[in-house]
Amino acid sequence: MLAEPCVQSTPPPRARKRPKRYDDGDEEPLLEVLRRKKSKSLSAPRSSSSAASSLPQDEEKNMIMEIQTSRCSSTKYEGSEYRDIPRCISCIRRQAGDTCRFMGIRCLVRNAQTSDPERRMCTFNFEHSGEGPRFEYPTSWNVKSHETYLQRTKVAIANSLLPVLQLALEHQTIPDGIRRPPEIEVRATCDTCMTSIFSSSWMCVRCGQECCSDCYDEVRRLTNPAWRAIGKNSETNSQKLSISSKPGFLNCSRGSKHQGKHFSAVSRFRLDELEKAIDEMEKLVKPPKATEESQVVVPRPPLPPLIMPPPASLEHHAPTSQTTYFEDAEGSPPSPLSSLPDDNMDGDLPPLPQPQPQPQEHTEPATADLAADDIPSHITQVFSDSELTEDTFREVWKQGYPLVVTDQLSKFAIGWTPEYFIEKYGQQECTIVECQTNENKQTTVGEFFKQFKTREGRKGCWKLKDWPPSMDFKTAFPELFDDFARAVPMPNYTRRDGILNIASHFPSNTVAPDIGPKMYNAMETFETAGSNGTTRLHMDMADAVNVMLHAEPRADGSPGVAAWDLFRPEDSDAIRKFMREKFSEVQTNDPIHIQRYYLDSTLRRELYEKCGIKSHRIYQRPGEAVFIPAGCAHQVCNLADCVKVAVDFVSPENITRCEKLTQEFRDENLVVSWKEDVLQLRTMMWHAWQSCSRQQEALVAAAQ
Repeated sequence: MLAEPCVQSTPPPRARKRPKRYDDGDEEPLLEVLRRKKSKSLSAPRSSSSAASSLPQDEEKNMIMEIQTSRCSSTKYEGSEYRDIPRCISCIRRQAGDTCRFMGIRCLVRNAQTSDPERRMCTFNFEHSGEGPRFEYPTSWNVKSHETYLQRTKVAIANSLLPVLQLALEHQTIPDGIRRPPEIEVRATCDTCMTSIFSSSWMCVRCGQECCSDCYDEVRRLTNPAWRAIGKNSETNSQKLSISSKPGFLNCSRGSKHQGKHFSAVSRFRLDELEKAIDEMEKLVKPPKATEESQVVVPRPPLPPLIMPPPASLEHHAPTSQTTYFEDAEGSPPSPLSSLPDDNMDGDLPPLPQPQPQPQEHTEPATADLAADDIPSHITQVFSDSELTEDTFREVWKQGYPLVVTDQLSKFAIGWTPEYFIEKYGQQECTIVECQTNENKQTTVGEFFKQFKTREGRKGCWKLKDWPPSMDFKTAFPELFDDFARAVPMPNYTRRDGILNIASHFPSNTVAPDIGPKMYNAMETFETAGSNGTTRLHMDMADAVNVMLHAEPRADGSPGVAAWDLFRPEDSDAIRKFMREKFSEVQTNDPIHIQRYYLDSTLRRELYEKCGIKSHRIYQRPGEAVFIPAGCAHQVCNLADCVKVAVDFVSPENITRCEKLTQEFRDENLVVSWKEDVLQLRTMMWHAWQSCSRQQEALVAAAQ
């Protein structure tokens, strides 16, 4: 031990020495000391007391240890003894909707017997912080829980989520990992690519920045000394892209840079619940042993014929209803879903009043706006509402192609007309967007819908998009929400509480994705050369259904329509290549995902002639619902003033497509900050698994 210096009455002048801080790289932080001395694996969590025991014996008795219980910016940590403790990025930036990254998981260690700032230290604890929140899972859906529905959902989830959980189990074996409970007040996302964090992630122990495994791998690559020694001439395209598009990607606290060694593995799972889920999923997806009974093939009746109205008449023709049989989740002999109990589809909703609006007749729109009709298109399956069964829908839907369901207006009790919205919500302020120029302006709902009644003096094509923009539809328009829930086709899939909608299982006390409904109200525009349409070409992360409820007559007096172009998922890459050739300014961005372009009639014709790609061309009328599968690029052009309402849903049949889109959206966020992963697909599947398991246990208990 060094001897204390002699006290002098007149000390010689000396340069003021800035206190060392462990994040300067001049002093080994206590975290590294604990890591070197730690002998137990993560499977045997160490407590704060065991962390203290790793210190030298002459210092251990002077150590005071406490778990951080408030934000870094709290007045509790403003004292001089905490001045060297780094603040997390959330507390520094004070971002709305974000929480402190260190609260509840960082263990502060300080020496109570010294005032020397160089002796102040802090570290993390390495044990799971409590049992975590209690999730409030739903207990009722639009129909009563049934084993067939629950098992079908669980099989689809197991096939997609099992590999992810197996990786999460390996993640928990990484030494010196951090356990933290899942968040319920915020949506946990990667700070770099904005992808939602499900279970496994990496956190910088200096600034609290959290990233997904893919972004952590990028940090390790970009900071690898061997790679830096090669020089910039050897940078790969992905490395150049990461550096140029995310200039702050490697920035840490106090001007330092991130290194791979600064990150610790983070898990939000308890080991027992993770192992239990993996065991159950492995049993569920394991192929059953072949038996004579299971090898019996029951012939299935053919699907209704593919029908698409000829361009000249634009008439929809619904196919004849037929019964379709399916194998259940275990691969046992097929049985029609019509054998399920006939439950009340409306749940607790009030009884359906007598409908007011009546369907309009299908007549031919003015041919002047239909110059593109001679462009070949795919045949689209069209069903009347009374003929479409859930069995048939499932068989068509799993192919990943769109379909149309007619005869919807008679199911709605409220007339969703401009007059209704002027009377009920006319004074509400709103923002409208000009479809061709993207100009936006403030107005009222009443002023917007008044323009539906006249074309005189109208300047531009305006749309009231995603209405309401922020408030939940059920809260803003409760009577419209109930009306839509009663009438929407395929309610087991499309309702917010639909038993086959995976999103319906999200706990009520967490930040669930806003899947709608949302209204899309827009004025008439054109689709010929130079048009930007009403909704430009894009893809949605989830499945969706869009119902037209009102359209003003066209200039010639014929009923109004909206022209849809929906492209098949397998054509997406060829469409991207075509668009990059046509629009030279889009090379690094995904030309579909940025939603900047509309393929007008001239471009669609060229796309077909050069690439052989055609769309599902649909002319939607009032009372018709268009089903859009996830991963299906689509665009819309209103050929009349239209009122439409749409809702997202996540079907068991399209989980794989949703996962692919999540990865594509992540890649786009690495180029430019684009949009947050609000769907949280993996978190959604985990909650659906837990919810279905609880319902199965309840069914077994009720049967005993």
